Amino acid sequence: MEDKMSQIHIMNFELLEPYDAKVSRTVLRGERDSNVPDLPDKKYYDALKAVNNLVKDARKVQQTILMIGEISDIYVVNFQRMLRDPNYRVEELGAIAFGYAKLLEESAGVLNELKSVVNISTLSMSDKERMDVVDRCYNSVKQYRNLVGYYTNKNISVSYLRAQKQGDTDRVMALYGNANDRYW
Repeated sequence: MEDKMSQIHIMNFELLEPYDAKVSRTVLRGERDSNVPDLPDKKYYDALKAVNNLVKDARKVQQTILMIGEISDIYVVNFQRMLRDPNYRVEELGAIAFGYAKLLEESAGVLNELKSVVNISTLSMSDKERMDVVDRCYNSVKQYRNLVGYYTNKNISVSYLRAQKQGDTDRVMALYGNANDRYW
């Protein structure tokens, strides 16, 4: 009985025409005669790149807003300490406050520019133009944050130098943070 079954199988294979034994292809390769797989077209990659750039810019928008918060924090925290510091005269504190106000005003102007670009109502801009504005705003606010930090450090160093002349550096060091907190 086994012999008959094997003969039937062999017979069935012998009866097949060559074109009936067509090798199957992977679905992704399509119906072409080539063995090269179909690749997604350039439009797909351009769209993916655009989305990637928009996501990066969304992160930059977020980081820009966070840096504005850092600028405010640096000002509020350190100016409050300067108000308690006897090494500054009232006129000097007024000048320091004026300097901070100018820096905050300038960074707020950049934030307003950023807000107008992110707003959906400004449809006249292309994505590239928007990305360029976001980059410019991010870099400007980053410079303002660094400038506010530098301005603060210089003002604190004036107090430190005055305290050094009076032999009172420990009080200034304690006022503006311990060795781990100090960034000046």
